[in-house]
Amino acid sequence: MTVDADRLRSLVDAPVVHRESVPSTNDLARAEGRAGSAHGTFVVADEQTAGRGRTGNAWASPPGGVWSSALVYPDFDASHVGRLTFAGGLAAAETVDAFGADARLKWPNDVVADARKLCGVLTEAVVDEVPVAGKPVDEVLPGTDPADAELSFAVLGVGVNAALDPGDLDVDRDVTTLRAEVGGADATEVAATLHERLLCWVDRVATDDGFAAALDAWRERSATLGERVRVETRDGETVVGEATGVTPRGALVVEAGDSRAEVTEGECSRLRRA
Repeated sequence: MTVDADRLRSLVDAPVVHRESVPSTNDLARAEGRAGSAHGTFVVADEQTAGRGRTGNAWASPPGGVWSSALVYPDFDASHVGRLTFAGGLAAAETVDAFGADARLKWPNDVVADARKLCGVLTEAVVDEVPVAGKPVDEVLPGTDPADAELSFAVLGVGVNAALDPGDLDVDRDVTTLRAEVGGADATEVAATLHERLLCWVDRVATDDGFAAALDAWRERSATLGERVRVETRDGETVVGEATGVTPRGALVVEAGDSRAEVTEGECSRLRRA
């Protein structure tokens, strides 16, 4: 079952852009942002042919999932872009919870049920007219002071494995779906709930107090904190230790003995304790 675009428009108080098939909903939402479309504009596709995750990995997006991107104009500067990934993860987790799943958050951007991926989040900001995906602005644009950079808009891409079976997802990792977890879910209702929760959390993390509350909520749902982990970065670095916290920039704090690392991106896996 795919999203019913007409019914979704009746449920969502924002423009809805629906396509049967697109390479990436984030790309389409970014084009909407450059065209000046309204805050909350919701791009939804029945399938993506070139969906991607935070580290650039391919993201399987066949019909039956909720493949979406929300265009937002956050009320903060580029130094706080990292808040949006927390907002997206919490929104996705609350969405699948509303349909009966038991969601946890795996750093940096996965929603999992029983350690199997159920949703993924990809935040892409446009800063000084340059797309910045998933990492702190000054790491992507060296020499840039995020406090002085212009945050034009951001796109919150969220994919939910909804009305399909795990076998429909051609990936080499453990995945699950709402259908497998709870016996079924209406993709249109999932999309509408997700949109409402996304805008709620984007608004909430705009203030320092709201973001502090978001961090607390993230920690309560975390499937990563307190675990022994290995993080493989795109630069080929391997960080091993106990995940002890997250920073306001979204970095995972990993400690091993007297060493302490703050990792801003990478593939994180849990290790068995010796």
